[in-house]
Amino acid sequence: MKQDPADSAGAPPKVTRRGVLKAGAGAALAALAGPAAARAADAATLDRPTLARWRAWAEALVPGAAAAGAAEYLAAQLALPRHENTLFLRYMDWPVSHAAFYRDGLAAVDALARRRHGRGFSALDADARRSLVDAVASGQAEGWAGPPAGLFYFVTKADAADLVFGTRAGIERLGLDYRAHVEPPVRWPGETAATGRLRG
Repeated sequence: MKQDPADSAGAPPKVTRRGVLKAGAGAALAALAGPAAARAADAATLDRPTLARWRAWAEALVPGAAAAGAAEYLAAQLALPRHENTLFLRYMDWPVSHAAFYRDGLAAVDALARRRHGRGFSALDADARRSLVDAVASGQAEGWAGPPAGLFYFVTKADAADLVFGTRAGIERLGLDYRAHVEPPVRWPGETAATGRLRG
């Protein structure tokens, strides 16, 4: 009996051995290429406008981050191998480029600022910045096109807090004694190199 086209239209696609093998090979190649591509992307430093956005965003999250060297800190950490940097994203099993995580998240913050206020995040006053931070933190950032908004907020706030309070100066501002087992030669890994690149 001839099959009714209406019956075949909704039928699941035929699964073949060839199709399964091709799909498996593609997934394996992607898994092998992914980490190497991500490491290569991380080695590229963020441009100055993106670092300026990061400085403003980090300051809105944790006051004092800009003065503590937010731009230099992020540039330094992204230039290091993942197993050596101190970014919180390192512990979140983010599978692709760390640099892209910050670049795309900050671009989404800037786009949100422009939709709501007609100008970029760095140009907003303190109240408008806080409003946008709250929107991202609560998942109410309409039209968000970056990494998951909640994750971006969580990771970047942890980074800013670590920068502000994780150094000798930060610990002492809290009224605590800084008691390192080994005195670090710089405030964070890669500090000297990053500062030189950004001033050059």
